[in-house]
Amino acid sequence: MRIDAFNLGRFGPFTDVNLDFSQGDHGLHVVYGGNRAGKSSSLRALQAALFGIDARTEDNFVHQYSALRLGMTLRNAAGES
Repeated sequence: MRIDAFNLGRFGPFTDVNLDFSQGDHGLHVVYGGNRAGKSSSLRALQAALFGIDARTEDNFVHQYSALRLGMTLRNAAGES
C-alpha cells in the first residue's frame, strides 16, 4: 500500500493542506521543515487517518473535535487507487 495524497483538511495547526506523494517510483518521500513547522502534527495526523482520531486528541486546538477532517488516497501493489 502506498500513500499518493494526504489531505490535512482540519487537524492540529493545518487547514486545507494537501500533500502530494504520487510522483516517483521508489515510494520514499521525506517531509522536512523547521521547528514548529508541523512535522509532528502531520505524523499524528497520519496515524489518526489510518487508525482513527483519538477522542482525547490534543490536535483540536484550532478546530473543534467534531470538525477535524483528514483524507488520503492510497494505491495498492496493482496500481489501483
